[in-house]
Amino acid sequence: MISIKRSQYSPIGLQLGPNSVTLVQLTGPRNNRIVHAIAQEQFDFDEKLTLDERDAKIAAEIRRILSDHHFKGRRVTSCLGSQELFIQNIRLPQLPAEELTKVVAWEAEERLPYPVADAEIRHLPAGQVRQEANTKQEVILLACHNGILERHLNLLDLAGLNAVAIDVEPSATLRCFHDGARGAHSNSANCYLNFGEAATTVIFADQQNVLFLKYIMQGSNQLDRAVAENLDLPLSEAIRMRNIVTNSTSLDASDELHRSVIDSIRSLLESISTEIENCLRYYKVTFRGKKLNQLIVTGNECSPWLIDFLSERLNTDCEMGNPFESLERWPTSTSILERPGRWTTALGLAMKEKTI
Repeated sequence: MISIKRSQYSPIGLQLGPNSVTLVQLTGPRNNRIVHAIAQEQFDFDEKLTLDERDAKIAAEIRRILSDHHFKGRRVTSCLGSQELFIQNIRLPQLPAEELTKVVAWEAEERLPYPVADAEIRHLPAGQVRQEANTKQEVILLACHNGILERHLNLLDLAGLNAVAIDVEPSATLRCFHDGARGAHSNSANCYLNFGEAATTVIFADQQNVLFLKYIMQGSNQLDRAVAENLDLPLSEAIRMRNIVTNSTSLDASDELHRSVIDSIRSLLESISTEIENCLRYYKVTFRGKKLNQLIVTGNECSPWLIDFLSERLNTDCEMGNPFESLERWPTSTSILERPGRWTTALGLAMKEKTI
């Protein structure tokens, strides 16, 4: 028998945001994975570009990044973002698995803002809940319009990439912290807050089993625009100033830049916190049999001072999520480890398929 040596490089995990791209690739056997290549870059394109022109430029940037950072192969696992998905929690009677898919499709016909025939539909069983004297089954409906999915795949093709899977951000997030634990239910759960560009994702999960999922449509982009409007600055300068504050380990009340930025985004942070509080209340009422263990914060906005703000505002101990804890060896670069939460989604995507 001829033995063929197979590559031990994972598919490239690619998270494409409205104005950025984050890529991670792993190498090595499953029990000893390390980061082979990692990169994150921002886009600054003319807003007058058509969608096709913008996609062509993004694809060209991705090709350059792949070359500059020495990514191997062209297999990629990407994901759909908050702005590309329709998500809704629905409550159904207890049903066998083979019937559940049909019933979810019927529910989708009533709820989707576009025809079911034009969508890819998936669902996540979230577990049993009590409704008055009855036991119901909570299900999370996820749908994506075919046109959006086709555009996403076409962009990857333009970048010379071969999509082996299209995932969703919440699943990638959970994979970093509970790789391989799907199906192992327990009597407790964690809450994950993923602060992204377009939205803040609230996830309650028992291991990798999602119990509740909500997108709060406020994220980095809205914070940047708030600074630009409040301080009457060009958006590019507002982004630069806010990045300085985001990268700070603590806030300095005597620093004029810190004060100006925080005053500009305070109301948005308060609004996001209020939405998170509502989610916490819903979880405690709906899933009374599952104790909430931890509240873990990840994403582009994750920083020590934000952890302190949320802990005080929510009256709950919050922790900064470090997705590299799932690896046998961490990256050694200080710049990568300063705010590790920003790599969570892309790393989770790279972990989706076993290395071979």
